Amino acid sequence: MTRKTYSSFEQIDQELEILALEKELRQIQLRRSAGKAMDALKPGNLLMESLGPLGSMVRNSGTLQKVVMMWLARRLLK
Repeated sequence: MTRKTYSSFEQIDQELEILALEKELRQIQLRRSAGKAMDALKPGNLLMESLGPLGSMVRNSGTLQKVVMMWLARRLLK
């Protein structure tokens, strides 16, 4: 990291504000990534991902999705 030289307190304050905003942005990005990971690990999403192209077709059709999910649930619970 390079050493910066400041000529006024305003420059220091501006740099601190930029660093605080960058930190806040990284935290928001981390929370968003964690949320996406949690969604991806939900059982329904794992099942749709394991079905591959059929899963994406089912995901795009609400009615078909319900029918397939009910069929799979019955099949797994037997």
